[in-house]
Amino acid sequence: MKRSIVGVMVAGMAMLAGCDKDKAAAPVEGADEMAVAVAGVTLTRGQLESDIDTLIAANGQEIPAEQQDYIRAMIKNQLVQTFLLENALYAKATAEGYVATDEDIKAREEEFLKVVAGQPDAPKTLEEFMEKFPFGKERAREELTHAIVIKKLLDDVTAKANIDVSAEAGEILAKIAADNAKSVASDEEAKAKIDLIKAALNVTPAEQVAAKFAELAQAESACPSSKKGGDLGTFTRGQMVKEFDEAAFALPVGVVSDPVKTQFGYHLIMVTEKTPALEAVGDEPAAPESVRASHILVKVSSEQKEPSMDDVVAYLTEQEARKVQQEYIIQVLKESGVQAGEDFQRFLPPTDEEKAE
Repeated sequence: MKRSIVGVMVAGMAMLAGCDKDKAAAPVEGADEMAVAVAGVTLTRGQLESDIDTLIAANGQEIPAEQQDYIRAMIKNQLVQTFLLENALYAKATAEGYVATDEDIKAREEEFLKVVAGQPDAPKTLEEFMEKFPFGKERAREELTHAIVIKKLLDDVTAKANIDVSAEAGEILAKIAADNAKSVASDEEAKAKIDLIKAALNVTPAEQVAAKFAELAQAESACPSSKKGGDLGTFTRGQMVKEFDEAAFALPVGVVSDPVKTQFGYHLIMVTEKTPALEAVGDEPAAPESVRASHILVKVSSEQKEPSMDDVVAYLTEQEARKVQQEYIIQVLKESGVQAGEDFQRFLPPTDEEKAE
């Protein structure tokens, strides 16, 4: 099995389905054995199972029997990933002299309270939130301090990378302008154009349809995906607008749809791959059904909206910053001497060979 590590900190456990908090926890076999260790800190199997029980109990609802293994495996994965990331990065940050000041904590409190403001039973202070933290107030303070110090470290790593995406942003805006030029003035004209494209595909020999579809997408589609022959990549149910979603999941592989109207205009859709849903097996979580599809889009001019240069630069900068931080985090994990028990090997940082795949 290929090993992997998540490149961002796990934010919380809001996805819990809940459990009976009065149910007694079963004894953990090999409770004192190491699950994972990093930077001189060890997480035992017993500690890990105890944390899972605590999080489930804190939610106070019952998990259906058929979901229990999946929910526990999901939480276990997140806890182990967070443990490795937090301890490795915190050790690196403190070694380089980063600290969390009172001013930092105050700023984080103000930021946090703005985010939760208006939510039911929202805490009025950070202290109030910590009082309700499932693992206790002391651990809440510790994790807050770690998060502040780690953010300082990663912010500086990003700043030192001198990310400049202005050229790429300019290319994207030019491509969007070119795509928008393919839009038509009215709904009737858009429908007429998509019908002509569909007619051209209808008379194309079956073995040439995929290539012809990509060619027409590049020439006619008013979507940035046109530069990839209309390829939208892989997606699951609910990730696309309703009309597009329903059509894509109903299509057989290799068949071009009839025109599909959405808020964006008229589409022709061709599904290139279908992957059925997978049930959870062991520590491997369930995976939903997915498809890979390409499309050709004819937009109506009145619906066009181009992003600003600042918005595109901000988006691309964020994406590039994530890549920079991901590479840095993997390197820190390697330097931190990550260890893993036999059934936790997938949490080790990827080797150079695995990264190249």
